[in-house]
Amino acid sequence: MNKTTSRKKIFFGAGGVAVALSMALAAVGPTGAYFSDTAQGAVGGSIGSIKVAGIDGTGADSLGLAFTNLLPGTPQTVTSRYTNTGLNNQDVWVVFNNADALHALNDLGTYGEFHLAANGNALLDSTNLNDGKSNTAVTPNTCGPFGATAGLCNPLLPSYKLASNMGPGAVGNVSFTFAYAGKTVYQSEAGGGIWNAFPVAQKNGAVPAIEGNGLPYKIVATQVGQTP
Repeated sequence: MNKTTSRKKIFFGAGGVAVALSMALAAVGPTGAYFSDTAQGAVGGSIGSIKVAGIDGTGADSLGLAFTNLLPGTPQTVTSRYTNTGLNNQDVWVVFNNADALHALNDLGTYGEFHLAANGNALLDSTNLNDGKSNTAVTPNTCGPFGATAGLCNPLLPSYKLASNMGPGAVGNVSFTFAYAGKTVYQSEAGGGIWNAFPVAQKNGAVPAIEGNGLPYKIVATQVGQTP
């Protein structure tokens, strides 16, 4: 048999260290060297915002409204304007955030009517402001289901959407219309008085101390598709 041997030469480097150099040379392969290049990048960003402000006729931030000297059968309308002061599109809502005040209005039944509109679109037209609440077992709920049909309860609800996908800088409005029914004949001896005092008297006859009057509300902006 033929034997192939590998001959080695021994070299002594500095310090007497022996280095073996194989004489059996293999085919030359890749050396591992290559060209390269890089480009630096970064991920940045900014945070959006959802904001809304009320504006009056002068452009000032104001949502204060008031009915004046209401009379039976004579509706009055007050209107509030709002604008998107944020950086993103948003939905806008009106929220009646005082439950006692809302119930006081909805306790009027057919003695009052209320209309709510946003940007010219009706959201509520009611001549039966009854939320069907009952404070004693002796007076059960006789109002029936909620609805705009005559004879059914049609209360003002806690919230309504005023605008959808409203862009930055856009302006909208919401109108509140109220009238006492023509069958309302009672007035105080002194005449006049406050509108929508709350809380209302209990069904058992208990008369609470008046805590406030009017109908508090908020204009609320949310991300598109979200609720307040």
